[in-house]
Amino acid sequence: MNTNNRENAPYNVYKDGELEVNYDEVITKNKNQIKKEFQKYNYQYPSISLFIEKIKYYYSFDINKYKDTTVVLDQSLSPVIAIKDLPALYVDNLEGEVDGLTLLNYNQFIFYDSKTALLWLKKERPDLIIDLVKTFGFDKDDNILKFVFGNVDFKNKFALKELIFEEKDNLYTLRNHLVKKIRKVEYNNQIINSFSETIQGDFYYTLSDIIKEMADTPNDYKNNNYTTAFLLNELALSGITGYIDYFYENYPAYKESIINNGFYNLKMLREYTEKVYENNKSNLDNNDISIVNYIQDPDGYTNLRKEKSTKSEIVQQLKNGEEVEVLNTSDKWYLIKTREGKEGYVYYDRIKIK
Repeated sequence: MNTNNRENAPYNVYKDGELEVNYDEVITKNKNQIKKEFQKYNYQYPSISLFIEKIKYYYSFDINKYKDTTVVLDQSLSPVIAIKDLPALYVDNLEGEVDGLTLLNYNQFIFYDSKTALLWLKKERPDLIIDLVKTFGFDKDDNILKFVFGNVDFKNKFALKELIFEEKDNLYTLRNHLVKKIRKVEYNNQIINSFSETIQGDFYYTLSDIIKEMADTPNDYKNNNYTTAFLLNELALSGITGYIDYFYENYPAYKESIINNGFYNLKMLREYTEKVYENNKSNLDNNDISIVNYIQDPDGYTNLRKEKSTKSEIVQQLKNGEEVEVLNTSDKWYLIKTREGKEGYVYYDRIKIK
């Protein structure tokens, strides 16, 4: 390949404090062993055109832009490395050593779509399949996405954030396409028909924690206002509107920005805000008693608690459909009053509005 006017590969040297790893040197040191491992299994190298094409497909990375023979595809201590003059991809084993079976199956899967190799990787090296999505944002194969989503704890804010955001230069950028894929693959494209419904899913409930973090640390996120609106729209699509109410009340500047930007063409968020939220707020301001709040919980009941904590004393158990009066929505724990006159706290997403 002609290397004139080509760039230097961006990630070939990894630095973290005093630690520095030069992957050109790592590959030079291990290349003969890598070749021997491939020869042991009679591996057939792909053509250079297929090599470049598949790397673009799986990693969204054009190695042809770079003059280096070795091109590291991601910035980490265990990266995927393209070796142009074999051509092959190098990934080490979990101990950082050359492992023939891992190399064989990884390359067979990437360049030849081997189902057998994919099964081996799912069993022996699931981290390599998960990294395709988490690290590189790969979203072109729903079967792979289903496997990866099944290995992510959607209740864990940090695990979820790692999945749907790309971090670069200490700035987080939302992968909108992966958020949409989660709805498609994990929740069968479910969208509510009315705001009295709720799609039960850990993913959407955890989004509220990420949205709050974004509002509290806005400089950490690229296109913060739009990203916030996009994720609020995902909550609206899922009927998790209690958090939208909470967010509007506690972060009014975001609400104004979202409205002033025409809701960024996010139709469900606009519909909820204009037709439900604003109407309900107006009615509450006018002491209109026509608003009816009721309990909805996937367990069929929820606990009314004395304080704002899941460890707090349970005052009463409230069944789904029971009507309650909401006294305060300034926190994620709503202060409510039951028909019997008992007061206590219920988590916001357990309250729906008729």
